[in-house]
Amino acid sequence: MIVPMKKYSFLIHHSDYEVFLKELQGMGALDVVDRKAEPTEETVIQIQQLRQYERIIKFLKGKQVEGMASAMEATKEPVEILDEIVKLQLEHESLRQKAAGLLKQYNLAKPWGDFSVNLVGKLAKEGIYIRFFVVAEKRFNAEWANQYNLEVISLMDGMTHFVVVQRDNKAIDIDAEEMKMPERSANEILVEKDEFHRRIDEIEQFFKNSSSFLPVLEEAKLILENKISFTKVVQNTGKEAEDHLMVLEGWLPSNRQKEFEDFLEQRGHFYFTSKATPDENVPVLLKNNRFARLFEPIGNLYSLPTYSELDLTPFFAPWFMLFFGFCMGDVGYGLIVVLASLILKKFVSAELKPILSLGVFLGLATILFGFISGTIAGFDMETIKAFDPVKFIMLNDKELFYLALAIGMVQILFGLGIQAYAKMRQFGFQYALSTIGIIIGTLAVLDLTIIKVLGEVSMYFVYLSLALIIFWSDPKLGIFGRLGKGIWDLYGIVTGIFGDVLSYIRLFALGASSGILGFVINSISLPLLDSIPVLGPILFVIVMIVGHGANLALAGLGSFVHPMRLTFVEFYKNAGFAGGGKAYKPFKNLENR
Repeated sequence: MIVPMKKYSFLIHHSDYEVFLKELQGMGALDVVDRKAEPTEETVIQIQQLRQYERIIKFLKGKQVEGMASAMEATKEPVEILDEIVKLQLEHESLRQKAAGLLKQYNLAKPWGDFSVNLVGKLAKEGIYIRFFVVAEKRFNAEWANQYNLEVISLMDGMTHFVVVQRDNKAIDIDAEEMKMPERSANEILVEKDEFHRRIDEIEQFFKNSSSFLPVLEEAKLILENKISFTKVVQNTGKEAEDHLMVLEGWLPSNRQKEFEDFLEQRGHFYFTSKATPDENVPVLLKNNRFARLFEPIGNLYSLPTYSELDLTPFFAPWFMLFFGFCMGDVGYGLIVVLASLILKKFVSAELKPILSLGVFLGLATILFGFISGTIAGFDMETIKAFDPVKFIMLNDKELFYLALAIGMVQILFGLGIQAYAKMRQFGFQYALSTIGIIIGTLAVLDLTIIKVLGEVSMYFVYLSLALIIFWSDPKLGIFGRLGKGIWDLYGIVTGIFGDVLSYIRLFALGASSGILGFVINSISLPLLDSIPVLGPILFVIVMIVGHGANLALAGLGSFVHPMRLTFVEFYKNAGFAGGGKAYKPFKNLENR
């Protein structure tokens, strides 16, 4: 659900305003209204510096070896540390590019060995020329040595590299490619390349040691964030009575109202409150139960709802769990996901624990659908006697196919029901009639074609649904406007629902593909058991672990991505979700978090 917000407006005398803002920042509850004020040049510079802090901190956290800063380095200011790391990053990248260029030069010079470029130049001045040639080893003609003063330098990668020494610089009739003389010998290039790599290693070691600066940089980043936040609030303050009165507006969650108003009354600040109006961009704060809260990060990947919308997290959460289990559909894989999540929860940070709790639920759904599809680690459970008591719930491929379509139809109707309720709540009952008509019509058509319970009565429901869709497509329009829009909407509804239902076939397809891959892995590994004494069982274990590990990773990725697609495209669309909400971000002191 979305936490209700109340708007607070303040009138503060300019002499008390800075103290008031610091108290407000310490309270950390009010999301200040953004008046879209242009940031000052100083603020722009601070924001750029903040981005630099964030980038460098992320970079240093990627270094695994913790180091110790020297006594001299430890006295440096955070900005000096930042500048030094940035300069070394630029030098590091430049050296890497130069080293890569030298490697290319070295590979070109290597076949010619160690020679003196200066000596070759001096000989040329005396009329003695050394020319460089290369030819495929098979095409090298030994007779050339009888015609010219020729010396083979090296045989490398199937190519013959040789030089010809001559008194003049006339053309030579040899079927080989003449090469330009390297600017330096291979050894000279190698020395410079090694020097670059030595300096690169020094910088890398400095970066590793610089991880000890992380607390200093993180503290400086928080201080800078506080400054920027404070400045933004000041810039978004209105001024009245010749700048003597400061006007500030902000949004407060209803669950912090009493605490906040007690704080204001204790300090004698004047304020008044108001409810949100439809045209205001109210920040959104979600509050869900323990189960639905686990799925909030998934919903946030798409968008937050606007303040006037419904929070769809508790509605899509069980469906997402269901879809994941359908796609993975293996008891063995589900057990691995559950056990791995439970074990890892003991070792990870508090921030990651909810993700692993989500993993437990997704693993349980996988186990459930593993029983329904009759698959455990790629084996058919119907052939295993131990699973006889649960065989009654197992479905064949055809039944699973129809189950995927049935689940899709139910979720689409569920989404349309949410859309009808949301329209009724926001605009009134008549705005929901068109959506209600879609639901009635869909159910009536299903009864006429598949269920066949109501018989001809369903036909009357079809007529009713057509009337609701056509004449209440948009209550704001006149009769002819409604008629035209309704007929146009009707075409989109028929093709849209049909296409949406077919999208759910992916649930069956992914589950089937995962099961087939598991079966193939087993068919490859099982013969290894009796193939070679001792080595056979070892190979069996290796193939099973590697094969099923890869299949689990692949199936896990597909089982996450495709349910997310069904949620964001099919379900959100049919539920009438618009999104684009702004997250609730209170003005607070970040150093105290």
